[in-house]
Amino acid sequence: MKIEEFRILPKNNKQKLRYPSGNKLLSLFFIGIFIPFCTFAGDTLKQRSLSLDSAISLGWQHSRQIQYSNARINEAKSSLSDLNNRIVPDFDLGVGYSRLSNIPTEYFSIPGIPFEIPSTAFFPVILNDYSATASLSENIFNGFQWKYAVQSMAFTEKGAEYSLENQKNNVSLSVVMMYINLFKLQRAHDVVEENLKQINAHVDEVSDFVKHGLATQNDLLRVELQFSNTQLTEINIKNQIETVNFNLNTILGLPADTRIGVDSTSILTNKSVQPLPYYLDNYIQNRNDLKALDMQQKAAEAGINQAKSSLYPKLTVGADYDYLRPNPRIVPPLDQFQPTWDIGFRISYSLTGLYDNKNKTDVSRAKYAEAKAQFDDLSDNAKMDINKDYMQYRESLEKIDVAEKSLTQATENYKIVKSKYDNHVALLTDLLDADNYLLNAKINLISSKADATLAYYSMLKSAGVFTIK
Repeated sequence: MKIEEFRILPKNNKQKLRYPSGNKLLSLFFIGIFIPFCTFAGDTLKQRSLSLDSAISLGWQHSRQIQYSNARINEAKSSLSDLNNRIVPDFDLGVGYSRLSNIPTEYFSIPGIPFEIPSTAFFPVILNDYSATASLSENIFNGFQWKYAVQSMAFTEKGAEYSLENQKNNVSLSVVMMYINLFKLQRAHDVVEENLKQINAHVDEVSDFVKHGLATQNDLLRVELQFSNTQLTEINIKNQIETVNFNLNTILGLPADTRIGVDSTSILTNKSVQPLPYYLDNYIQNRNDLKALDMQQKAAEAGINQAKSSLYPKLTVGADYDYLRPNPRIVPPLDQFQPTWDIGFRISYSLTGLYDNKNKTDVSRAKYAEAKAQFDDLSDNAKMDINKDYMQYRESLEKIDVAEKSLTQATENYKIVKSKYDNHVALLTDLLDADNYLLNAKINLISSKADATLAYYSMLKSAGVFTIK
């Protein structure tokens, strides 16, 4: 018998099911085994479980901001090395060759000598000019400009290092926020899926009641409507999961189709904190952004002293060694290499520096005032952030206690209402309400725990003691 299709018939339909013949049954058996296996294998290739530490490490490796901060450190180190190299005396070597044009020979007479004497007798014409020189010079005193320039650049380099650490903390918190949000959505999806199964059981149950005259068709429509609404909620959560998962893949540098499995251990583990005064008393020493601004202040202060240094005279010493052919210092010149040398010093004073110095000093003072204002403003904001995040964390812990009590109450309430409904002493509306209360209580508990963990890390970031344990 040829079977074009087969269907699952309703329970009350008395017609017997028709099954495929032997060969088709065998083929369908292997297809049923093979297809799920392939699907599962494909999903496994895309799945990747990540702990919070691993996610943060990947975030650091892929962060463009951290790469930029590293480049700034390398730039500051190179500039500092360049300044330090200036303390080494300048030593130059040079060689050269020149071909001179020929000149006519002049003749002149000397009284008492009966013939004219050519000029080449005293000044021979040498057409080839060779030179090999070496020179050494050193700034003995430059008004402390080099000293303060090195100090300023050293503070700049240290500030760049603190900025890098602060950028790492910023990236870490961004990863934590997205990671916890993904955890919250995944757990909420699990709860909604479980609730869908429960509502589906209600649909079957009410359908059976309708058949036996124990429930109305309106009751069945009501429970089916709740099933549809919960399905819409599930679709919305799934889309949010896909969005957050994609964004997390992007900032971690993972393939876009990677499905990240969240490790709940680091999120649900109880955290310990110090009293609020501890963080308020130590945040200046702990926050890297404040330490970076402090280095910026010190660099600006060194810049003020560097600008003032232009008021001092400069002392330079130098020496030269010349190995020339011919050597013009030797008369008469000879067509052979002959060495000479010189040594000396030079004191200079820039009169225009008296005018320029005031402007340069004003610029440096303005930079110092700007850095100090930024430091003070950030310090005030940091105190407010620490207090706000600490209170938010404490509030989150209180919400967890309330959410746990609500879940216990909602669970007990559902059991009681379900028992009454099964015994036909409670309305379907009461059962659906109890089911909603239970669903919301489960989701609220998950959200409360996740929000508490996020508030904890936000508070540590504000206090400058951000660590992952």
